[in-house]
Amino acid sequence: MDANNGYNAVADEADEINLREIVFKYLHHWKWFVLSLIIFLVLGYIYIKTTTPLYQIETDLLIKQDKNNPSAGSDDILKSLDLFSSDKVIDNEIQILKSYTLMEEVVKTLGLQVSYFQNGHARKVPLYEKLPFQAELLKATTKSYSGSLKIKVLNSREAELDGKKILFNHPIKTELGLVLITSKQIDPKFINAEIEVSFNNLSNYYQDYSKNLSITPVSKEGTVLIITYQDAIPKRGEDILNKLVDSYNNAAVKDKNKVTSSTIAFIGERLRKLAEELGTAEKDVETYKSSNRITDISAQSQVFMQSVQQNDAELSKVNIQLSILNNIKSYIHGVKTDQGKLPSMLGIDDPTLLSLVSQLSETQLKKESLLQTIPETNPIVNSINDQISALKLAINQSIQNLQSGLSVTKQQLENKNNKFQSIIEQVPSKERGLIDVMRQQDIKNTLFTFLLQKREEQEMSLASNLADSRTIDEARSTPLPVKPVKPVIMLVFFMLGLLVPFCVIYLREVLNTKITKRSDIDKLTKVPILAEIAHSDESIPLIVVEKPRSMISEQIRALRTNLQFISSEQEHKVLLFTSGTSGEGKSFVSLNLGASLAMSGKKVVILELDLRKPKLHMALQIENDKGLSNYLITHYSYSEVIKKIPQQPNYYIITSGPIPPNPAELLTNGRIESLIKDLQRDFDFVIIDAPPVGLVTDAQILGQYANATIFIVRHNYTFKSQILLIDELHKNKKFKNLNIVFNSIDYSSGSYGYGYGYGYGYGYGYGGGYYQEDKPNKRSLFSKKK
Repeated sequence: MDANNGYNAVADEADEINLREIVFKYLHHWKWFVLSLIIFLVLGYIYIKTTTPLYQIETDLLIKQDKNNPSAGSDDILKSLDLFSSDKVIDNEIQILKSYTLMEEVVKTLGLQVSYFQNGHARKVPLYEKLPFQAELLKATTKSYSGSLKIKVLNSREAELDGKKILFNHPIKTELGLVLITSKQIDPKFINAEIEVSFNNLSNYYQDYSKNLSITPVSKEGTVLIITYQDAIPKRGEDILNKLVDSYNNAAVKDKNKVTSSTIAFIGERLRKLAEELGTAEKDVETYKSSNRITDISAQSQVFMQSVQQNDAELSKVNIQLSILNNIKSYIHGVKTDQGKLPSMLGIDDPTLLSLVSQLSETQLKKESLLQTIPETNPIVNSINDQISALKLAINQSIQNLQSGLSVTKQQLENKNNKFQSIIEQVPSKERGLIDVMRQQDIKNTLFTFLLQKREEQEMSLASNLADSRTIDEARSTPLPVKPVKPVIMLVFFMLGLLVPFCVIYLREVLNTKITKRSDIDKLTKVPILAEIAHSDESIPLIVVEKPRSMISEQIRALRTNLQFISSEQEHKVLLFTSGTSGEGKSFVSLNLGASLAMSGKKVVILELDLRKPKLHMALQIENDKGLSNYLITHYSYSEVIKKIPQQPNYYIITSGPIPPNPAELLTNGRIESLIKDLQRDFDFVIIDAPPVGLVTDAQILGQYANATIFIVRHNYTFKSQILLIDELHKNKKFKNLNIVFNSIDYSSGSYGYGYGYGYGYGYGYGGGYYQEDKPNKRSLFSKKK
């Protein structure tokens, strides 16, 4: 349990350190965050100034429910199952309000085919009221809706277009087409002001119009619609919504008046024909009386005449009803009955049939209204088609029942008429002839009066039709713009100002392929890190000697202390220093570690075995006339090539000597092994400055003679792929006691994490660049490459 607690404490400490590193990494670049915030806040301010403010206009519309619909009872079951709720109808009305047809009517009525703008300080200002002139596109061209005209008002008669004077109220040929500019009462503020005019394509305008128009029901079960529209000019937005509602109501009334208008037209046609027939009948009576010199008829004849007339009137009424039923039956069985006008129902008193025909008419009108906004394949249209088919079947059955009853009534009236006829035959021929012609006159007259009455009733119905909606509130605008929302815009740009530098820093770290912190090494290999050495701009080769209280000197001493954990059983240790590539500071670290060991009383020798590019003798300003290359190809003893390092007692060096053409072959001739054994006998530490592993095989040849190998990794210089090479060498045991020294750490860069320092003074570590050809002077050997 205690072990687990200890592990958790270590894990929590690691997390805290990582958090500090992350925070410090971004805080180190605080200047970029400040600069980015300033830039984006300025951009946000510019965006607000250049964006046209939009006001929100709102109106409320109540859609009335049809309480007199006979089919309402049959819908109750469906409504209880929520299969045909009222919001379906509301959705249809919303689509009608958003339709292209209504928008086109609104645009043409308010003259919105033309847009007017005036240049402001930062943006174009739209104009709507009190315009100095009105432009009209008489003849369009291909460029009519893609360009604009800039018109400068000079006075009440003249203006300037593209630098040319033009006259108002005269057609003008422009690149946009033939344009008529009509002058209006000019406000003095528009004199010498330039106004930009553009013509709107209705299709494109409809897209913008639909985007700014929103229609939502107040609730799921409610029938009140909240209509909102966003416009740069409040008055224009109010006019658009008010006109939209007016056009919607007018269209609804127009649909309702279609049946009534059809009935009135039918009655008018029948009245014209009856007027001709009535005139003929009256002429026949006049002729008969004149030719037979008849002036009056007896009281008995009058009573008989009244009976006959009543019987004939009833028979005529039955015939009319049968004729109307036949017309309705023909209409029901017609091919395209959905789109034609319903026959007149005059003279039909059956309430069931009247109700069914009324339902059929309303259903067909509803279908026509829906087809203006949705395709015929829509499930709603299919549902209405099913209702129409059901109504037709019911009407057909009702007609058959009525025809059966009327046929019986007709037969009875005809039998009664035959009886009257036999009585008439007993009347003198003159009276019988007079009765016949007067009966025809009375029939036509009665029918004519009946149709006149019905026409008046239909006219009254036509005049009293109202829309099934009511405006609750007229269109009204918000006092302040709703877009752009300044606090939100500035907050967005503020967040962008923080996000952009954050993403840049993060991406730079993600895309970075070099070692920037110790955790990068820990993730890629299990090779232990023996020490960390800071970065420095100092060009002193033996910094531990000349600046023993510096931060680097302290870190070198820490490295010296950690050496006791490496092959502690060996008294005379051989240490091999190498790296992945040149410039990682292995020569600097090996040279100063040797000096630190010598300062502790140990006898140390360093071998400059980087025979291809030796740098140590140049840094120490020691002669290189004889050295390791001479020893390896001759029979010299090491005493002939070894030299003292003057800056530090007990510290010796065997320089590389003249650069040989075949260093690898020299290292395998056996002389190097005997040299190291001799040196081990006389020295406490033998330090080998070997070439980089990633370039040549010299270091691997020398690794067999070393008790420990120290691999130098340079901060923000060594590639992560080279750490994988170290891990592979460790797994394959190519080197004994392989360890890593993390060199040239720049704690002030912010990429390494939460920097720290020692009380001995701040130097900044560096690990040389001994193989850089572009830095030939001595200072460059131990100075930072930037």
